Amino acid sequence: MKKHALYIILLVSVLMSSCASIQTLTFDQLSPAEVNFPYQVSVVGVVNNMPSRPKPKSNILTLGPIEAEGKGAAETLSGYLADSKYFNQVIICDSALCSDAYSTSLSADEVSRLSSMLGVDMIISFERLFLDVQKKELTNPGWDVAIPVLQTQVVPVVRLYIPKRQKPIAELVAKDTLYFDLGNRISEKELIDECTRHASSVICNKIVPYWQTVNRIYFDGGCVEMRDAGVYVREDDWTSAREQWTKVYNRLKKGNTKFRAAYNMSLSFEMTGDMEKAEEWLKKATDCVEPGSEEEMVLKYYTAQFTKRKDELGKLNVQMGRFNNNF
Repeated sequence: MKKHALYIILLVSVLMSSCASIQTLTFDQLSPAEVNFPYQVSVVGVVNNMPSRPKPKSNILTLGPIEAEGKGAAETLSGYLADSKYFNQVIICDSALCSDAYSTSLSADEVSRLSSMLGVDMIISFERLFLDVQKKELTNPGWDVAIPVLQTQVVPVVRLYIPKRQKPIAELVAKDTLYFDLGNRISEKELIDECTRHASSVICNKIVPYWQTVNRIYFDGGCVEMRDAGVYVREDDWTSAREQWTKVYNRLKKGNTKFRAAYNMSLSFEMTGDMEKAEEWLKKATDCVEPGSEEEMVLKYYTAQFTKRKDELGKLNVQMGRFNNNF
């Protein structure tokens, strides 16, 4: 489970123990890619520039450092990019560009030739996919026995090239660790296929905007208006919910309930895309919170989430400009 999800569970458990009525809001959010590239890039080519290797076997498993297979990597990455519908067209060249055991960056001449041949604005070159496969035993103080697993470090390397540029505009490297249950027999081919799917998905999310599930906390107890507003939230009626929270905020001079109303107002404006209003109400919530309280812990966590999202939106607006920011 991701670290932020564990933190939310901790916050919920702490506040539940203090009788505060809180809820967790879960929704899908479009997040920006890691890289920006020229707005004119609409047709891309995915090429296989990985070192050549024998076809993976279906009846053996190799331990230690190994290379994944380039044809499958290029095909899988191009499939994810096509499914994202971010580019007008994704063209694949899965034939190996590298004929030996060592791959090198594409030269400016090679990029120009490939771009012209494929009719693309940008070359996405899958250049390496390193795997390090080791047998390990996972243990836990609460377990009676250790579980034998295959621990596999996965490191993809992908470079983005644009014609007439002397160097790649970006080099994308990701490092992750996957675990496979040794109780289920797995072949080298199956392991490489699974690692390739994972690596391609991670790299795709670095190239194009992607959807991810996120969580927020809000308050819906303490008085009639707060409970009514909670009903409206669950109906996705943020305007009616704000009317209730505004009544609470204006009626009370101070206290936790006034803070919770201001906090919820900030969240509601974030949910409807008005980040300026959200920031205004976040400041009001900060002015109301009691220092050292459990509510302050929630506020600090949400402030970090809000700041990160506000920074992301600037980048996302640039990347989604080709769709008139319709997301």
